[in-house]
Amino acid sequence: MKVLLTGARGGLGFPVCRHLVEAGHDVRAVDKEYRAQLPVRLEVVDLLHRETCYRLTEGMDTVVHLANHPRDTGHDAQRLFNENVTMNMNLFQAAAATGVKQIVFASSIQVIAARDPQQSNQPPELPPYLPLDGDLPANPGNPYALSKHVSEQMLRYYHHVYGVHTVAIRFPVILRPEWASYYIKKHRWINADPQEGFAFLMSQDAASLIGAILRAHPPGFRIYLPAARCPGSPKPLPELVREFYADVPQRQPVEALGSLVDISAITRDTGWSPQFNELPSA
Repeated sequence: MKVLLTGARGGLGFPVCRHLVEAGHDVRAVDKEYRAQLPVRLEVVDLLHRETCYRLTEGMDTVVHLANHPRDTGHDAQRLFNENVTMNMNLFQAAAATGVKQIVFASSIQVIAARDPQQSNQPPELPPYLPLDGDLPANPGNPYALSKHVSEQMLRYYHHVYGVHTVAIRFPVILRPEWASYYIKKHRWINADPQEGFAFLMSQDAASLIGAILRAHPPGFRIYLPAARCPGSPKPLPELVREFYADVPQRQPVEALGSLVDISAITRDTGWSPQFNELPSA
């Protein structure tokens, strides 16, 4: 399969690139900055130039789009939102116009609940139900999350109008093995945000999920929320539920599920399940 991978030099892009190449895909890797040691040649491009996007998507079967500004880059709100949405629109439109069959997009768990760091007095908003899943309604609370939500709606449009099969993955905190143990030792937790269900995912599992989506090619427009089965907190699951979610309705008992995140739809569609389900030891 011919795959265009954007953001290939990043913390997620690097393991995804390696995974896709090892799986036998013909990967065209692009990024705005150069990085050596990728398993394929890296092209330096700017997705804000829409003409470039047509050249990149021509002849591709699938686009795996990971290249966006993260929230913590220090950009002002307008630049972060405008540039994320612009590069996504440029790439999605080019993909549809040049006959790409599938788009897989790195969205964010922040789409469902995220506070603006400039508004520290914002009260936390707990999810409308447990366990969390890809059907949760969007509730973006900062410009980064808003840019991801708008881009998810773009994917819905490109499936409805052009018939492209599209998947938005609302990734939680992604841990790279090389620094996960240090982070846990220093902070004693990975994700202490009850809005996000204390969710995390190891980078190897994030890469294998994208590989599974490419193999299964789920039809239509899908939103997935993946996570390791173990919450990213030293507290046991029943204690987390009692402390943070006492008044949140449960669609199914999370104690029986063993997780605050239900990945059953992902497993049903793709066969994927995470291999790294425990916090790395400090």
